[in-house]
Parts: sequence; C-alpha cells; structure tokens
Amino acid sequence: MKKDIVCPHCGKPYSCFRNPAPTADVVIYEPDRGVVIIRRRHAPIGFALPGGFIDEGEQAEDAAMREMREETGLDVGLTGLLGVYSRPKRDPRQHTLTVVFTGKARNPDAIQAGDDAAQAAFYPLDALPEPLVFDHAEILEHFRQTLSGQRPVAAVQPLACHHLPAMQGCADKSTESAGQTALAGQNGLAESGKPVEPAGQEKEIC
Repeated sequence: MKKDIVCPHCGKPYSCFRNPAPTADVVIYEPDRGVVIIRRRHAPIGFALPGGFIDEGEQAEDAAMREMREETGLDVGLTGLLGVYSRPKRDPRQHTLTVVFTGKARNPDAIQAGDDAAQAAFYPLDALPEPLVFDHAEILEHFRQTLSGQRPVAAVQPLACHHLPAMQGCADKSTESAGQTALAGQNGLAESGKPVEPAGQEKEIC
C-alpha cells in the first residue's frame, strides 16, 4: 500500500510502501519424536515453530533452510508447502506473511538452539508446550490434518537457477519436477502418515 508522507525535517513530500513483511517457517517432523518447537528469546515471548524473515534477494525455500540451521542447528530438507498465512493481526509486532513448509531433519540428534531461539526441542503433537505464539497452533492443526490425509501439501519450488541463458530450460524442468513432487508428497502423506522428501529438491535444476 502506497502512503504519501511529508518529511518533518525538510517539508517535502515523499512516498513509501507499507506491505506485509515476508517470513518462512518450517514444521520439522519426525514420527518417533514429534515436531520441533523453539522457545523464543525475544517478544512475543512463548513457543513457536522455527522460522524468520526472508532477506532481500533470498528465495523463500533458502530462507527456510537457513533459519532452521540458525535456530535449531538442523540440516533440513523441505518436503512440502503447507500453506501461506497472512492475517494482518497474526503477528503483534507488524503485519507479516509467512510461507510454511514441512520438512525433515537429516541430523535430528544435532538439535541445538541458536540465534533468536532460547531453546529448541522435539515435542509430540499431542503434548505441545504453551503458549504457542502467532497463529502457530492453527498451523500445527493443519499439519495434523496432512498426516491424516485430510489436507494436501503442495510441491516445493526447486531452488533458483543461476544460469541466466538457460532460464527457459530451468522453468520447464522446474514445472515438471514440481508436478511430480506434489503427487509423490500427497501419496506419501496418505499412505505412510509422514511427509515424503522429494528426491533432489535442494539441487539446482540446471
């Protein structure tokens, strides 16, 4: 949303844009351990899914994996897109829009809190800590629905190609890969009750 403002110092008008800040969160799930929850170091104080703000020039998938390393010490493979959550009041600090992925840790025993997380641990889905801040209780309920086959997950977009002359080829391969991943992910959730990690989803397509 564009907003016209008058500078209080020089008196000249200028325009600024007030848009939701993009963030990325991940539901890291292990069937025998549960989901990863962090205790926040900063306000709003409470428990939450690990995640954080997407930097300028950063793909949402990259931001999600980076935030997992920083806040939990885990090397996480993204297995699906759970949803996008953007209610204006979901974050008491400012209007944020979060892209929520599902994921699986390659090194679950290495979990260790860092950065904005004061604590990080796996919790069973039926014994989550409280209070859960933001809208993360709703997000986790949606995740439960994916495990029971009531809610599908979408495919994760492959990481960006950096070979500009071959961008069209990248797009064609990405579309094909995304379709195969979505089908595999939905079948995996319905049949086994846990997310399926698409093969090679973190590699560049080109």
